[in-house]
Amino acid sequence: MSTTPTDRSPDAIRNRYQALFGNAFMPNIRHEQTSGADERVALASEYAAFRLGQIDEKLGRLIELMETRDAQRA
Repeated sequence: MSTTPTDRSPDAIRNRYQALFGNAFMPNIRHEQTSGADERVALASEYAAFRLGQIDEKLGRLIELMETRDAQRA
């Protein structure tokens, strides 16, 4: 499924966020035009929120596995 930047469907937006935030954070550095502090803080905040969500999902799965294991032992 190809998504263009003008595609505003929920799937396209989610795919763009996953592509952008799926890798290690890299500030948006453009030598010809530096971005403002507000823009950099906003992007860093979005990245941090995305990564915290990923951590939350993984911890949730881990807790489920541990609870299942404990229930099987009982």
